[in-house]
Amino acid sequence: MDKRLNLILGSIFILTSGLLYSIERIISLIYWSVLTRTGEYPTIPPPPNLLDNLFVPLFFIVGAIFFFAAFKKEIWKMITTEKKV
Repeated sequence: MDKRLNLILGSIFILTSGLLYSIERIISLIYWSVLTRTGEYPTIPPPPNLLDNLFVPLFFIVGAIFFFAAFKKEIWKMITTEKKV
């Protein structure tokens, strides 16, 4: 795969990870809002943890791997030139 495709896939996976987490937070607040209308839940609920949904960290890690794969040659080149100096 070429660099551009890796960057696009990495961006898609990281954006999807953020979108899933944001949707979870919105659903949590909507659920809390409905419960407060009935008088059952008086305090603000804690926001969902980042690791509650397995797909959020999984998509973020996969996106980071795609970014690393896109810049692998440049990173390897920088590492090998530092050893020579």
